[in-house]
Amino acid sequence: MTSTSEQLNTETTSEQLPATASEITAATTPELSAAERKKAKSRAANRAAVELLCETYPQTFAFAKPRPLKIGIQEELVADGKLSQTKIKRGLASYVRAFGYLKSQTDGAPRINLLGEPDGTVTAEEAAHAATKLPAPRKPNKPRPTAKKRPAQAHTKPKRSASPKTGKSAAKVEKAPSPFDGLNEGQRMASKLDLLLKKHN
Repeated sequence: MTSTSEQLNTETTSEQLPATASEITAATTPELSAAERKKAKSRAANRAAVELLCETYPQTFAFAKPRPLKIGIQEELVADGKLSQTKIKRGLASYVRAFGYLKSQTDGAPRINLLGEPDGTVTAEEAAHAATKLPAPRKPNKPRPTAKKRPAQAHTKPKRSASPKTGKSAAKVEKAPSPFDGLNEGQRMASKLDLLLKKHN
């Protein structure tokens, strides 16, 4: 019959442990479905396209304070030729669907062109359309019903009186030496297991 410590050592060495952090991460995180990966990749590409627009045309595009864009600005961007048509379409589509941009669409608000100059205004119909695209305001959370309060004395613990501070330091209790000191984790676990088995046999 083999001892418990020998069994534990053979089990530990026979297991295949991940060698790298990426293998550990892959082993612990659930796999994303193909649709979720595609959606995440698309979101990242949209975000990158909007950032590219903001870097290339800072006078027109801004995340912090978006302003209504001139009708037909896409043609101006394509004619300018600084960005590919794909990046322009992707970036514009994401930019104009953003919450801040939709909020900027108010009746009579000035639209801006590629140079950041006023070029037209937002009509009442356009403002109403933008308002329909905004997410509905969230309803406030319902307050939780209050629990019945118990009598104050029923379940309270007696308070400890604080000892007055004196110049004397409290005596420190020394910890008794453990029979497992000096053993590594596997040896300590095996010793504890042996003691437990002896106790119950």
